[in-house]
Amino acid sequence: MELRQLHYFIVIAEELNVTKAAKRLHMAQPPLSRQLKQLENELGLLLFERNNNKRLLLTAEGELFLKRAKEIVQRVEKSVLEVQECKNVTNEKLEVGCTIYCASTVLDKLALIQKQYPNSTFNIYENEPAHLNELLTDGKIDVAVTTTDLPCQQVKTKTLAPDVFVVAVPKESSYATEKISVAEIASLPLILLRSNREISIYNRIIKEFKKMDITPTILCECHDSAMLLNLVCRGLGAAIVPYSMLSSFSLEHIKILSIEDNPFVIEPLVTWRTDSYLPKIAQEFLKLF
Repeated sequence: MELRQLHYFIVIAEELNVTKAAKRLHMAQPPLSRQLKQLENELGLLLFERNNNKRLLLTAEGELFLKRAKEIVQRVEKSVLEVQECKNVTNEKLEVGCTIYCASTVLDKLALIQKQYPNSTFNIYENEPAHLNELLTDGKIDVAVTTTDLPCQQVKTKTLAPDVFVVAVPKESSYATEKISVAEIASLPLILLRSNREISIYNRIIKEFKKMDITPTILCECHDSAMLLNLVCRGLGAAIVPYSMLSSFSLEHIKILSIEDNPFVIEPLVTWRTDSYLPKIAQEFLKLF
């Protein structure tokens, strides 16, 4: 059994179609089919169920073998990186995942690591905690910064400083004070940040209003943090956002109000795997938290 056979199998399992897998691998279909047949013969079992429309289905054995094949390929790739770094062939690519609410925290740290590694490149994934957990487990990211503890045994987690939510209102707002109550917030035309994938904090905000028997005035649900703040700048409404989100945004057209008896606080977490090699650039990135 060769490593390339495992790679071929993984691609076929992802496409569930040999023709599509062959195109993705930039090879002809017959040789790929032969490689799959050879692998099944070597294992002495069927990895896929075939049907008439050429779509494949993984067997129970195929599902298990796919998991193990991914682990093997991942470990080999990580081992190559580790050996290269021992010989000073430095891997300067950092793979990071974060939730929409932790993006500012990650961007600040990336700016610092880029100064330390001028030739570095980055892959950044913004998604919900559950999907980031999958990416971390599959070895597709080195580090995740989230608002929820990831349910994976092979990871280590560090809790970061609490991030308090504030209310961002247009600069020309009539509010003379620097504080606002939750009841007063509800009367404002609100622009709420709601990720397509991560809705827990949005739900917490709505739940807090319901607890106080208050119906908020929701003008807009926005799925992009930069657009949300631009809407505030243009005077359309107010937004409830983590204070860290405003750290890299011009406040020329925004006024920040703190929330009285603030119920909106998150504790960001930085998480990384402990059962596989972590590139040096990722190790240095973690030291910044």
